[in-house]
Amino acid sequence: MEPIQHPDLQLDVRSLPPPERHRRIFALFASLHDGQALILISDHEPRPLRTEFDRVHGTQFVWMQRQLGDGRWEVRLCRPRAVAPDAAIEAGLLRSTVFSQANQNVLQELAHYSRRVAIKRHHCVAEQGVLWPYVGVVETGIVQAQLVTAAGREQAMYDVLPGDLFAETAFFDRGHMSMRHVALTADTIVLLLPTERLRAVVEHDRTIRQQLEETAAQHTRAILGRFEAHLSLPTMLRVAQVLLPYAAPALGLTEALAPLQKMTQVELAASAGTGKEVVSRALAELEVFGAIRRDGGHIVKLDRAKLVDVIERE
Repeated sequence: MEPIQHPDLQLDVRSLPPPERHRRIFALFASLHDGQALILISDHEPRPLRTEFDRVHGTQFVWMQRQLGDGRWEVRLCRPRAVAPDAAIEAGLLRSTVFSQANQNVLQELAHYSRRVAIKRHHCVAEQGVLWPYVGVVETGIVQAQLVTAAGREQAMYDVLPGDLFAETAFFDRGHMSMRHVALTADTIVLLLPTERLRAVVEHDRTIRQQLEETAAQHTRAILGRFEAHLSLPTMLRVAQVLLPYAAPALGLTEALAPLQKMTQVELAASAGTGKEVVSRALAELEVFGAIRRDGGHIVKLDRAKLVDVIERE
């Protein structure tokens, strides 16, 4: 007898009051059957939810996220397939948006030729302008894609979170790395997949190729969003937008999500596309407004509603 196929569940959280959203989502995820997924539609990047899933469920979920336009984000949540306890690389690949549905033979082949490496905070994973022979998958921690100018100025373009993949542009065009990728957290572990092995797999697996293309599209959207903000928005608004993903959906000042509490003003300036001194002034104004609280020079608390007020008021 074939197993029962359960239809995916869908929840548009935009219709729910923010305090009720996470409780409802966690309850639905707990009710999922094997092979079933939960599709979420949100009006903002759901990084607070992702952080809470990391804390509650550890590695026992697959997170596939897409931005589909202004004010619309879609997340597909499901449970990963089980692997042998000693198959760490296979387990890491199964949490990836690209490889979560790969068949067992493909998964074992990629895992056999891949490496699992730990990267210290602020250390470079892949340098800009080099021929890098890998595609990377973040297992734990955060890797940040940074564009470096000839004058040495850095602009953070997007973060690569656990399960996400990077270096797909160089994979497709066989060119140099278009950005530098740096570990943003101390616990960063990256899986390095040899490019040529992955190309051999993609020739016969349309699903993996499609997922790689969707990853490239999402990174392009993120880059365009950064440039649009840089060209059209005042500094205060850009800084508020950088901080917003680290704000929990709760009332009042609440603890800032990782890794914001350890970020320097130089790192925040790179994300906002401005200088350290300008960020310092913007943070002081946000603190007077009650949108943030600092301790020892680092941001420790955020008020999501007040950050949104700053953004919408501008």
